[in-house]
Amino acid sequence: MTTLSQRDSKFSRLANAMTRTGYEDFLPQLAHELANILDVEYVMIARIADNDNVAETLAVSGRGKLLDNFSYPLTGTPCETIPEREPCQYQRGVAKQFPDDLLLADLGVESYFGMPIVTSDGRKIGLIGAMSTSATFMDTDNVEILRIAAAQVGSELELSSKKSHIQTLTYEDEVTGLPNRQQLREYLRHQNDVHTVLLVDLRRFKDINDLHSHSTGDTVLYAVADRLQSRIASRGFIARFSSDEFAIVPNPRWQASVEAMAAEIDQWFYEPINCGQHEFFLDICIGAAKRDPSPLPVNANELLRKASVALAEAKVANCKLMLFAEQMVESLKQRQRLFDRFLRALRDDKFSLHFQPQVALKDGAIVGAEALCRWYDEDLGWVSPAEFIPLAEERGLMPALGDWVLQAAVKQLKDWQAAGSPLPGPLSINISNKQLESSSFCQRVLELTQGIAPDALIFELTESAVMRSPETNIKQVNTLKDKGFRWAIDDFGTGYSSLSYLTRLRADVLKIDRSFVARVPGSQHDESLIKTIIAMANSMQMKLVAEGIEHPEQAQYLHRTGCEFGQGYYFSHPLPAEAFFEKIRKQ
Repeated sequence: MTTLSQRDSKFSRLANAMTRTGYEDFLPQLAHELANILDVEYVMIARIADNDNVAETLAVSGRGKLLDNFSYPLTGTPCETIPEREPCQYQRGVAKQFPDDLLLADLGVESYFGMPIVTSDGRKIGLIGAMSTSATFMDTDNVEILRIAAAQVGSELELSSKKSHIQTLTYEDEVTGLPNRQQLREYLRHQNDVHTVLLVDLRRFKDINDLHSHSTGDTVLYAVADRLQSRIASRGFIARFSSDEFAIVPNPRWQASVEAMAAEIDQWFYEPINCGQHEFFLDICIGAAKRDPSPLPVNANELLRKASVALAEAKVANCKLMLFAEQMVESLKQRQRLFDRFLRALRDDKFSLHFQPQVALKDGAIVGAEALCRWYDEDLGWVSPAEFIPLAEERGLMPALGDWVLQAAVKQLKDWQAAGSPLPGPLSINISNKQLESSSFCQRVLELTQGIAPDALIFELTESAVMRSPETNIKQVNTLKDKGFRWAIDDFGTGYSSLSYLTRLRADVLKIDRSFVARVPGSQHDESLIKTIIAMANSMQMKLVAEGIEHPEQAQYLHRTGCEFGQGYYFSHPLPAEAFFEKIRKQ
């Protein structure tokens, strides 16, 4: 019979053991103390994995000593019979009742008491087993001691699991399973032998998300990560740096120049990524930074920053590899300054439209015009469209700029109409592929063109832009065509198009690219190309406009060959709205 003082002593010893909660030795010390309190030879604390029939010991006390941890199957053991919430007890003959449990026989165990370890939501995640070599009965106090101990262990394991999950979220990318940016930075901070950092960008990855789904995009990212890991193996550290960028930190096992590394990485993407019914041929560009020969210590995270700058330059230059150079920082600063000014101009309505006449080649009469966006900045002066259009596309602002152009063009058409000198023909407006990518593009066009007839406009789309996402673009184009709007294929002959796609596009106008016009008459090759384009346009009943006409000989040759319309400096430079209005008013 347990006296009151003995009972108090047991609970006091348990309380002392509990004070080690949170310390590394908490579970071993608890198992050791429980064996003493319960007066048994063996106590084990074990974890049971989810949907698993195996126990993994976290602490084992045996005959006064802490033993090594081990794993064992639960089937055919008394541990298997522990209920979800209540303890189980075998006072004697437990080894005979469970003959398949060789551990009981080896230890000479006669009695067994098991207490489940549960989480706050009632899931059993482990057990505490107390075993004795003699027949033993666990009284109420001992049961309560084990129950308190199991509750504390359950709380500790649950907290540890949450910490582990938080650690995973902090350092692991949930899509690819790779280390994330945070873990990459931690890795670089503790490395002393980093000589090179490479950042690999998946070009136009956004198209996959937009055309298919983000789920498909995630599958592609996972496949890319798996391909990179399998190829790099032990030669380097790899992490997902951002949405479509992967960082690679080679180690000394990868004996190659930066250029050779980049070429090898590029080869890995020659084969498509297969995702279900889809095949994706991915194009990449790489920004890299390497340690200079200086003997001074290198900051590996600084190499990462430089690789990021180099990658930005690679994207702008549209090249496979860009190795960091100091002047890139100044270039990046200038582009950021230009972008800041661009945002302000867009917000403050500082853009303007100029208009270049389109004429009939037979007599020079104006038959329409092309609207061209222009930007004058108080600090920068006139900024070329060749600078700010790619910037708008790179920073995702092309839809906003396109909306401004369309809105301003519609207003100008209405103003000329109200002034009594309407434009003698349609106004052509350039449409970026970035605008077509937007699911709301067609709706925006219908909203912004209210009050004018659809045939007052012709939307121009480059041949290469059509082929970027042909299925989506054809759908968008034909949706607006069904509403009465017309379409032109700009820069025709310079891209890599499919005649079947162009037929499905149902374009109304083909514009011969200025690069062909510049070499006629005189270039047999370009003359043949132009004749072929004219024949194709006639067979498809499409209007033909030649761009970039700068000399009378070009205009005369094109007219003789069968091209009816043209535009270029020979007829007029792009003009501000007021000057263009005077030109059409006097015609």
